[in-house]
Amino acid sequence: VLEIDQATIERVWLLSQSASNPSSRWQNYLNQVALAVFLPWLQAEEDATAKASVQQAEQAAVWEVVNGTAIAIQNAKLVLIPSEADDLGELRVPQEWIDLPNWAADYYLAVQVNVDAGYVRVWGYSTHQQLKQGTFNPSDRTYSLADDQLIGDLNALWVARALCPDEVTQAAIEP
Repeated sequence: VLEIDQATIERVWLLSQSASNPSSRWQNYLNQVALAVFLPWLQAEEDATAKASVQQAEQAAVWEVVNGTAIAIQNAKLVLIPSEADDLGELRVPQEWIDLPNWAADYYLAVQVNVDAGYVRVWGYSTHQQLKQGTFNPSDRTYSLADDQLIGDLNALWVARALCPDEVTQAAIEP
């Protein structure tokens, strides 16, 4: 659980105002909050070279239609999937993050954003391979895994990467 300070809330809210409609604006806001809080923690605690995979202007265009933020770490890619939901029953990842070869990541982090309570919480993660074997929902074009199918301890990700650097995390993607 990482704290959101008031300055971050205000700065990110202003940045999100360029979105084209209220729904995209809120999606942009949640993604920016998650990134603004998680990335500095990741850089300080695990990987000083970690960075957002896409520049701010391009990322804002993505958030108009797709939820999620890619972060490059050493030789892997993480995608933060933020949600403001209190029900943490499942991780739902937009199809683009799974089925587009240039977008596919190694790890997908379920992130709960609670601006009112002032925190961001990573409550689980999965690999691309696990999500690809999960449930595909054609009505909203998402892959999902139940909370009991996720790995709940983020420290396990860093240990797994250290002990098994050649672990296969991505499933094959058909063109």
